[in-house]
Amino acid sequence: MSSANIPVAVFILGLLTGSFLNVCIYRIPLGKNFVKGRSHCTSCNALIPWYCNIPLLSYIFLKGKCKYCEKKISFVYPTVELLNALLYLAALYVYGLTLQALFIAILFSVLIIIAFIDFKHLIIPDGLVVFILILSIVNAVYMVIAHGEPWYTFVIGFFAASVPLFVLGLIYPDGMGGGDIKLMAAVGLFMGWKLILLSLFIGAIYGGIVSLFIIIGKKGSMKTAIPFGPMLSLGIVTCTLFGEKIISWYLSLFI
Repeated sequence: MSSANIPVAVFILGLLTGSFLNVCIYRIPLGKNFVKGRSHCTSCNALIPWYCNIPLLSYIFLKGKCKYCEKKISFVYPTVELLNALLYLAALYVYGLTLQALFIAILFSVLIIIAFIDFKHLIIPDGLVVFILILSIVNAVYMVIAHGEPWYTFVIGFFAASVPLFVLGLIYPDGMGGGDIKLMAAVGLFMGWKLILLSLFIGAIYGGIVSLFIIIGKKGSMKTAIPFGPMLSLGIVTCTLFGEKIISWYLSLFI
């Protein structure tokens, strides 16, 4: 495959994987098997044929409606597919065609599932956190062996953001979910202590901005519960792609 075709292939892979992510987002909170079973319309339960299940294209050709009942298809489906494809391209652009980019792409996909589930159901399934934890161990071993990264960077990362969140949860039990703490521990083992702390900081900024818009738009108040998982996921993605540059820029202000 020529180098010019690699981004196209990665984008298509991202769309296809994004279609599977939609299945996970819908079925995992319901306790359904997300590996077996054909897709069906959530309105009329009609089985969806393959030609109506082509990532992104089917949504466009069907004009966002079910082929059978003509009920609107949630905009979440094409959003997840396109978002996943774009993040795969971003991982390729920043890290090249490497094993590290593959690990990061997988992490991004799981974070998308977590963000959308937490946004709708206010839960972060333990199974997804365990998956990230296993991925983080594999990535940490790879980074230590192949890139000479200090092993303690990742071990400290496991505790760097999760412990402060745990303490915060003890002080404000209603303000911090256990899923958020476990997520930051698992991802901290993947990123290392510097980037996970920055992810927590940036995620908090995203959360503050969203809260501000909710209050200004009179959609809620200071006491309105806002899922923190999507904000943390967005902070993690931001720092995975740009974290080192952000840190370098910040340090340059003092040099």
